[in-house]
Parts: sequence; C-alpha cells; structure tokens
Amino acid sequence: MSAQKLEAGSGMNWITGAIQLVLGNPVVFLVMGLIVAAIQIVPVLGSLAILVIGPALYGGIVYAAREQDQGRTPEIGQLFRAFSESGKAGPMIMLCLPTIAGAILLFVLLIVFVGGALLGGGLSSIGSDSPTALLGALGGSALILVPLAIAIGLAVYALQFFAISRVMFEGAEPIAAMKQSFSDCLANLGAYLIFVVVLMVAFVVMSLILSVLGILGGLLVGTIVTPVTGCGLYQAWKQAYGSNLLQVDAPVA
Repeated sequence: MSAQKLEAGSGMNWITGAIQLVLGNPVVFLVMGLIVAAIQIVPVLGSLAILVIGPALYGGIVYAAREQDQGRTPEIGQLFRAFSESGKAGPMIMLCLPTIAGAILLFVLLIVFVGGALLGGGLSSIGSDSPTALLGALGGSALILVPLAIAIGLAVYALQFFAISRVMFEGAEPIAAMKQSFSDCLANLGAYLIFVVVLMVAFVVMSLILSVLGILGGLLVGTIVTPVTGCGLYQAWKQAYGSNLLQVDAPVA
C-alpha cells in the first residue's frame, strides 16, 4: 500500500499536530522522551542500544500517540509496547538495519576522505612553511563529505519514516515496509524534508541554548524532541495512509 500524494506544507502540519498530541498528555510523553534520552547518554552502550532498539521505542511512542489521538489514555509503559506484544519486537528491531548500514558507510567515507586529505595535503606539507596546508586539505574534503553524510542520513531516515508506524500498526513485513517508506518519502519529498529540517533546526538551536547545562541540557533536548518526533511519525502515517487505517491493531476494549 502506497501513501497518498501530499502537499509540502503537510510536513509542518505533522509537527504542529505532534506538538498538540504531546501537550494533550505532557507528563506521559515527556517521561517517554526522558527515558530514551537517559538511555542514549550512557557512554558507548547507550548509543549502541538506541541504534538497535530505537525504532522499537519510537514504535511505542507512535502507539501512545494513537491512543491520545483516539481519545484513550496513553501510558508511559507503552514506550515498550513492541517488546510486550507477541511477535512485534523482532520486526521492529529489524528497522534498525538502515541505521547500522548508514553508520558503517559514513565511517568508511570518513576514513577515505580524511585519510586521503592527510596523505594528499597534510602529510606532504609537514616539511613546508605553510601551517594551514593541513587545514586546507581537510576543509576541501569536508565540502564533499558533509553533503554526502546529509544525503545518507536523509536516505536512512526515509527508509524508516513510514515503516515504523506501518510495522507497529499494520504488521507490515519490515523489509517491504522500508522499501515502500523510501518510495513514499520520495513521492512526498517536500513534506518529508520540511519535517526533517524543521525538527533538526529546532534540535540544534535547543542544543546550543541548553549546552550551558551540560548533560542536563542534553537530557532536556531529548526529552522534548523525542516525543514530538515520534508523534510526528504517527501524524505522517495517519495522513499519508488514510483514516481507514487508524483502527488497525486497535486495542480491544
């Protein structure tokens, strides 16, 4: 099932709709965000854990978002819904594969570009009178590496964007859902880019403002941005795939 063709402004609507959902039950959603942020700040292990179980946790947030949207009461424990629902954890965790592949690709590119810059410009200038030669070599590589990293990040997120909700709610097969998600993001590229760019700018601005608080600042940023992002994924799925899907996997009263 493919998504509807949407206007670019829909991306902003997903964000405003997400904020409304969070404000409808701020304690539950902000605590969810705090839990995810707390896991992520644990040195090494936290980042690895989020890398693997991140899609499953976001699946829990989109589940809670639907509960709020449909007039039921979301619960903090629903963050781990994918792990408590039979047969759901495996498919949701499989959605981490693009992130792992993207991280490996970025690491390889970093070695290639930075290593090439050092060999081609930096090392050859060690005996020269120009102390800025090495910086110049690295700067030239960054002009290529940064756009590539952004493109890889957007592609990875496009594979997961609609897939998280589809696997969580519809029971879609993960690989097929990711392929369809990528295709649907391309079909709605304007809305997708607006959603990603606005949230990324908000994340950067908040991070800069709260950086004076150190780790606490990072926790606060994650506490706010994470539930808004998750609820935004729900809003995107809701609009793109139609209201007839909202009853899929709805809890039995």
